Amino acid sequence: MSAPGKAAWAAVVAVVLLMALTPAVAMTGNVDCRKVQQYFVPCAGYLFSSSAANPTATCCTSLQRLNAQSKGSVRQGVCECLKRNVASLSGLNQNHAISLSAKCGISLKTAVSFNTDCRRA
Repeated sequence: MSAPGKAAWAAVVAVVLLMALTPAVAMTGNVDCRKVQQYFVPCAGYLFSSSAANPTATCCTSLQRLNAQSKGSVRQGVCECLKRNVASLSGLNQNHAISLSAKCGISLKTAVSFNTDCRRA
């Protein structure tokens, strides 16, 4: 397996392990944060990479599905889940995380940052 392939595989394993370590009840409002995390698994190779230029089509499709399902208070809950979980992700490429929605063609009402006010999401 090539070095980039090993790195992507390691990132996927890290995300899966983090999901497994999440408390059994990981709810933010009416949103199950474990389910939100599952939408990001296909994006691990991009989110934990310093060399990947763009997310994969599979990543973007997954996030577009999450976006389509996230309306009103659900969207706010998704935002809170992401903010809460991002702090525990060692090795996350913050620039890639911030650019992910734009690179996947997902228009959001608010800028993506680690200080986003989820009430405006």
